[in-house]
Amino acid sequence: MNTRYTRSPYDPHRIKTCSIQKGERVMVNSKKAFEIVNSDSPSKDEGSSLPKGDSLSRRKPSQDRSKERMEKILVAAEACILEMGAANLKISDIAAASGMANASVYQYFSNREEIIQALLERYLDYFYEQNTQLLGPVDSVEAFLIYLEDVVYGYHDYVKSNATYRAIWMDSQGWAELRAIDRKDNIRLAHAWVEKVMEFVPDLKADMAPNVFLTCIETGAHMTRVSVEIGGRVERIMMDEMIAMVRGHLSTFLRDH
Repeated sequence: MNTRYTRSPYDPHRIKTCSIQKGERVMVNSKKAFEIVNSDSPSKDEGSSLPKGDSLSRRKPSQDRSKERMEKILVAAEACILEMGAANLKISDIAAASGMANASVYQYFSNREEIIQALLERYLDYFYEQNTQLLGPVDSVEAFLIYLEDVVYGYHDYVKSNATYRAIWMDSQGWAELRAIDRKDNIRLAHAWVEKVMEFVPDLKADMAPNVFLTCIETGAHMTRVSVEIGGRVERIMMDEMIAMVRGHLSTFLRDH
């Protein structure tokens, strides 16, 4: 086993969604979408792998009850995607899984596409939060390259462990809206990289760096998702070769300054 795959900055079980009360439906695994919680004691499967955080553009309910209802919708949507795939997601299924009426779901989301976009935005916000926390102590080119490896292998671990995130990408690659959300987030991270690297490479070419970093981010993310889908020995080979390629490209770019 390649021990580098254990150096994950992303913990898919660290962040919970809404608190689960007795009698509520929750996701438990990819084969059984939800179950009724009949015990007052917490379950080890309580909650979901859905990262919690502000989305990039979704409206944010102001009252606690509204926030909890939106969380219930997203938790239910995640469970339904695991059970039937993003392409087959229906508002009626989400409403049934959440114990809400169809009309109540429509108060927060106009259609299933908005729900899937909200899930993706939350995953990306979580990735960005984790990335920027890891980026904080970086103070040299070598430290930045080590950070890069940790981020890529951590992303690999998250993609591999989060079946909902994989399902969204498998079923929804033709959606221009999702690609636009993903690219916006990649640009956000690329600019964070530029700001950080300029602290120890003051003569960094600010006009070129965002595009160089963006290319590395998008290449790394795409190849990571593909490697997870392929699996097996090829998965590890792809990850190692991709890391070497991106690291070499960035080393050359930063060394030239």
